[in-house]
Amino acid sequence: MTKRIAWVTDSTASFLEQDEQWLKENHIHVIPLYVNFGNETFKEGIDITQEQFYERMSQTNEPITSSQPALGDFINLYQSLKENYDEAIIIHVSGELSGTYSTSIQAAEMVDFPVHSVDSWIGSFPLKFMVKEGIRLYKEGFSPTEIVDKLHALREKCRLILIPANLEQLRKSGRVSNFGSILGNLLQIKPLLAFKEGKVQIVEKIRTMKKAEAALLSRLADAYRNGIYDNIGLMYAGERNSIENLLQKIKDEYNDLKIDVLPLIPVAGVHTGVGTITLAWVEKE
Repeated sequence: MTKRIAWVTDSTASFLEQDEQWLKENHIHVIPLYVNFGNETFKEGIDITQEQFYERMSQTNEPITSSQPALGDFINLYQSLKENYDEAIIIHVSGELSGTYSTSIQAAEMVDFPVHSVDSWIGSFPLKFMVKEGIRLYKEGFSPTEIVDKLHALREKCRLILIPANLEQLRKSGRVSNFGSILGNLLQIKPLLAFKEGKVQIVEKIRTMKKAEAALLSRLADAYRNGIYDNIGLMYAGERNSIENLLQKIKDEYNDLKIDVLPLIPVAGVHTGVGTITLAWVEKE
């Protein structure tokens, strides 16, 4: 008898309202992370939209933080899933940046619900890509164990590069492992940030936004020459017009690429600020 399999991911995967039917058809359950304005707490994508989040962020001086789903949120989810499914494949945001992955596994163990787990080492568009690839593999007949192995290989090929808008906010967040390398020089540079094995690191230090965008395009060009999947992601934090110039350059240069233009997830925007620009792709080899 074929086992009934559910899928679990989190709100950092950037699924939008138009994805809801596809998520439902494929038994994918998205658990929200939290964003906090002072003492007010909101479930990402449920209690506050991305647009509302960035609008408020741009107008307030109150402390803004993010937090992982509560253990109880996952326990409730897995107790519910246990009634209709035999096991789940779970794919979460990088365990280096959030406790979401470990809390999800802990909750599944507590309710005795079998899960096959993947720490994506990343979030946003690449995490969404990994979930979709997992579904494709499942429909092709691969077992959960085989799918996990393939997704572990795929995470090594996921790339996400950010140009943060607010370096002071980023410094306070403590999310960049080598941030000390630019302390004392915050006003003079635009760093490029990238994920490496789940951690965010500064990979290049650049003097102006124009040069930072050029460096971003140069990295995309190198990856394109070496082979990437034909779907990439371009994310903006609150200000859609901040990416229009970059978007047009990519369209002009790569007419075979499908470009998903998405708001940057609030739990990332909390740390990088309104106006952050992010580009993501997945390499083939």
